[in-house]
Amino acid sequence: MLLEFRVKNYRTYKKEAVFSMIASNYDKKELETENVFWEEKFDLRVLKSAAIYGANASGKSKFMEALGFVKWFVLNSFQSLKVVDPIPVQNFSLSNITVRQPSAFELVFFQDGSIYRYGFEVNPEKVEKEWLFRREKRKEVKIFERNGAEIIGHPDHFKISKNEFFKPFIRSNCLLLSSAAQANDKEIEKIMSWFKRLAMFSGLDSSVPEKMTVYKSWDPKIKERILALLVAADTGIVNYNVEMSPHFQLTDPKTGWGVIDFDKLKNPLAHIDGVKTTHLKYNEETGMTEEVEFSMVKDESGGTRKFFALAYPILEALTEGNTLVVDELDSNLHPNLAEKIISLFNSADNKNGAQLIFNTHNTNILNSNLMRRDQVWFVEKDIYGAAKLYSLADIQVRKNDKFEKEYLDGRYGAVPYLVELENLMTLRDVQRRFS
Repeated sequence: MLLEFRVKNYRTYKKEAVFSMIASNYDKKELETENVFWEEKFDLRVLKSAAIYGANASGKSKFMEALGFVKWFVLNSFQSLKVVDPIPVQNFSLSNITVRQPSAFELVFFQDGSIYRYGFEVNPEKVEKEWLFRREKRKEVKIFERNGAEIIGHPDHFKISKNEFFKPFIRSNCLLLSSAAQANDKEIEKIMSWFKRLAMFSGLDSSVPEKMTVYKSWDPKIKERILALLVAADTGIVNYNVEMSPHFQLTDPKTGWGVIDFDKLKNPLAHIDGVKTTHLKYNEETGMTEEVEFSMVKDESGGTRKFFALAYPILEALTEGNTLVVDELDSNLHPNLAEKIISLFNSADNKNGAQLIFNTHNTNILNSNLMRRDQVWFVEKDIYGAAKLYSLADIQVRKNDKFEKEYLDGRYGAVPYLVELENLMTLRDVQRRFS
């Protein structure tokens, strides 16, 4: 579970932005059973979901991008970057001070009975600082700390730092965490496992999650659960099938079912012809129904395709207790369908600590009784182009306030400033005069 994320001097974030999934104490009775997961060992109340609002170009997606960069850099910096390659990080470029300073990131997360605090400071040339702490009881234990070329490792929990064979793995443009993963360090493997399970998708491009859903649909049990989601969402779909190129379709001699030997295919997704959905057609003359086959790509709506694409990542998160991050969740989705997805996480049935973090323009959610105040976040830019992140729980409001109306009225900020149409006409006249 993600507990906290901090980012500073990255893209639109000049000052440190702190995002927390720890439930506030202002009202422990509000949606406590549905929306809050209690971590018994540390007596922590952790939120199951969070929504981020803001005007276009305010920094919502850049916040997601910051989290995505951390995941990518942790998992890939050793293998993807050569010794001479620059680090693909960009600091806040609208200040003469920040352009000379590193970007900073820190994550606090719960994994395998421990709380880890991991972070680093980096510029395009090198990793300047990096640290990893673990908490099993009350006291934090330093696993390692890196300051430039100097590395201080725990004698028991990071023994490889003293191993001569490990030194060639350490590079200035690579995270120590990523390097240590190549040496099969058991402590580091736990942390890498958490980052691998941090699922991140763009709601504007559903191709990646769609491929995952298609691929996993070959498992009959998973397909059954995906289909149950599609039926519950009132898509009209009563069944679906993934079609493979005939050359790669096999038949199980025992069951007679079509199967695919994925072990013999280097890239099985390249051999998928498409997804066919089944709907029921009513015959008014006979009063009977018959099945009709549609193409997922050609015949289904954009909202149905997106819901289908997100189906497996949602099920995986709920089953494994993963954190799912979706940029532009409501893109192409009906508001009721988006609320359906949120309710799957904000549920007493979500007992594995699964989390959903998303940004949205769907203000209906504010009045849907789905979210607590500490689950609602806002992003807005100041006049210097720097983004600020803050929670609705930090604003003095009353329980019975109409959050949607007051947000749209600008009481909470994070809304676009729209020039009056009369002023736009004046601007056009000026442009014509000087053109």
